[in-house]
Amino acid sequence: MASVAWAVLKVLLLLPTQTWSPVGAGNPPDCDSPLASALPRSSFSSSSELSSSHGPGFSRLNRRDGAGGWTPLVSNKYQWLQIDLGERMEVTAVATQGGYGSSDWVTSYLLMFSDGGRNWKQYRREESIWGFPGNTNADSVVHYRLQPPFEARFLRFLPLAWNPRGRIGMRIEVYGCAYKSEVVYFDGQSALLYTLDKKPLKPIRDVISLKFKAMQSNGILLHREGQHGNHITLELIKGKLVFFLNSGNAKLPSTIAPVTLTLGSLLDDQHWHSVLIELLDTQVNFTVDKHTHHFQAKGDSSNLDLNFEISFGGILSPGRSRAFTRKSFHGCLENLYYNGVDVTELAKKHKPQILMMGNVSFSCPQPQTVPVTFLSSRSYLALPGNSGEDKVSVTFQFRTWNRAGHLLFGELQRGSGSFVLFLKDGKLKLSLFQAGQSPRNVTAGAGLNDGQWHSVSFSAKWSHMNVVVDDDTAVQPLVAVLIDSGDTYYFGALYEQSCEAHKHRGNPSGLYYIDADGSGPLGPFLVYCNMTADSAWTVVRHGGPDAVTLRGAPSGHPLSAVSFAYAAGAGQLRAAVNLAERCEQRLALRCGTARRPDSRGLVTQ
Repeated sequence: MASVAWAVLKVLLLLPTQTWSPVGAGNPPDCDSPLASALPRSSFSSSSELSSSHGPGFSRLNRRDGAGGWTPLVSNKYQWLQIDLGERMEVTAVATQGGYGSSDWVTSYLLMFSDGGRNWKQYRREESIWGFPGNTNADSVVHYRLQPPFEARFLRFLPLAWNPRGRIGMRIEVYGCAYKSEVVYFDGQSALLYTLDKKPLKPIRDVISLKFKAMQSNGILLHREGQHGNHITLELIKGKLVFFLNSGNAKLPSTIAPVTLTLGSLLDDQHWHSVLIELLDTQVNFTVDKHTHHFQAKGDSSNLDLNFEISFGGILSPGRSRAFTRKSFHGCLENLYYNGVDVTELAKKHKPQILMMGNVSFSCPQPQTVPVTFLSSRSYLALPGNSGEDKVSVTFQFRTWNRAGHLLFGELQRGSGSFVLFLKDGKLKLSLFQAGQSPRNVTAGAGLNDGQWHSVSFSAKWSHMNVVVDDDTAVQPLVAVLIDSGDTYYFGALYEQSCEAHKHRGNPSGLYYIDADGSGPLGPFLVYCNMTADSAWTVVRHGGPDAVTLRGAPSGHPLSAVSFAYAAGAGQLRAAVNLAERCEQRLALRCGTARRPDSRGLVTQ
């Protein structure tokens, strides 16, 4: 069953470069210094370590100390190696090795980066998430130039595949240089007004560049207006960046329609995004995160007679103490330049060209709330709850493009059932299941798969349960039922417990993941569901060969033994057996001149 997931992991492979110059095309010639080799061991961390000598502090490139590299306790796709560069740096390249003199190396990995170590972003190029091919042996070095480079303080390497005859093993290096950053923070009720030093040139030649990190999905980034209603405005609207250009005269009849350009989506993700606006006479270039829209404005550029002031973070009216009614920006602007002038530096020095209103500061706080992305229909997040209470109460926000999928599942205690919150046809539905009773259902909201954030509040008590989605409330009366809250809530994916459940949904025979303990701690496993006319058989296959040849043992010695490793663990098999009405284990023997036991247990020829 599909979870609510708006990000789908797609792995594309780069071609490895065994011979490499650390100076990448387009990068400054001095931005190629090794950044990790001089860091203390405390700057390295990981998901786990095989032993103290395999810790992350031994993961520097070309080093042999410790066991010769980082190796996690278990080799799987949930492991990671992290570096703290100490401050935001420009990162232009990475390099990897395996564990020194071992059979441990990574053949493919993902690269992630973050400002604060909590809100992570995968390295992207041309709208794809890139997986890097790694090493083919333990000691050769594989380098990659990052085009484009990125700025970050924290980096994470996530192994995707490794030597099948060994374990995960990594030694790494990161290349780059110091990053110049001037930051200004707006709290959603503040703004900054910059007065130009001289009258703008005619024809207009304005260049505005900045980066922004948004804490909310709506807000004015910049605004400049003229005497007759003409203006330029850059505004974040529902996570999209919209550029408004009105070069007409509001007091005179005009055939020149205002220009509105929209670029980007989900730009309120609390990551940095770059913007470049170039007004060159009637030519306008609007760029967001390397995506550029060119267009020719109609009419004469002399119509765009703008004032000497430009406001950032809101629409600040000169001579008044508050902004206009349009929503101000909540977030950070970085490296804000107007025609080559560093506006943030002027503000920090309290230059007379700058007027600040409200709470404007010069550091960018880390977000207090970090979103969780479910990358596939198999992703879920298990969070502890307060068990043993006579009510259940959950509040969260979500956004998705999917019309259907599970959001939340919880098992209640003392036989009081379970509940599930899910999307169906873009509406939120709540179902409460209790033994011997029909499910109680509540539906709220509509069109919730629009990619915007929606708030959900759910509660169930002795006599009623209700769901609030944004401002839409739905209540379902209950007839004196027992509510005993459980100790774990599962967000994201929810698998069917059995093949019988898949059959009731009308699914044909095939391979399915099932979660026999109700999406509990055992986790899902793959089975083959054989759907017949009157039942559904769950087939758990083993990973051994289809046939095994047994050689006869000499008299007086035990016979040969064969072990089968099933796709499910012992606990998963036990849970599946407990749900079944009937179980069979089939063993086919094909014998030639084999000895066999008689009725007394004696082996005869």
